[in-house]
Amino acid sequence: MQLSSVKNLFRCETGETIQFDVSEPGEQFGFPEQIEVTKIVGKVTAIKLDDSIVASGNFVADATLICDRCLDNFPGKIKFSFEREYALDRKGESEDGLYVDKLGNIDLTNAIHDELLLAVPTQNFCKDDCPGICQGCGQNLNHEKCTCKIVK
Repeated sequence: MQLSSVKNLFRCETGETIQFDVSEPGEQFGFPEQIEVTKIVGKVTAIKLDDSIVASGNFVADATLICDRCLDNFPGKIKFSFEREYALDRKGESEDGLYVDKLGNIDLTNAIHDELLLAVPTQNFCKDDCPGICQGCGQNLNHEKCTCKIVK
């Protein structure tokens, strides 16, 4: 779980901000096995409002992706951002059910998890000119030339 302290904002005036860095291993976020995330790094800005804290962040995740053409794994980076509002008082209403806990922490786990999943590209290629797999023999054309007699 990624808990971040915002208790320094409690005594601040409305509109004041704090920033903090996040650097976490990706395994703790429970991504599906198709997405292997090794590390997530970023910066979060928290702004105090009258009855809440708004946290926004920009992140880069180091991931192992699967090429859609040749099915090889390759390293990639996924950039994503988020913004969430956390209510200061549990008696108040929170649209998303997000609150600052009793110790002055906000939990960024779900925000990071959800936004990273949405940011994964729909097409992933190990290289722009990846030749893919031969439709005749199934050979990965990045590693060996095809010897089948399929018309190309």
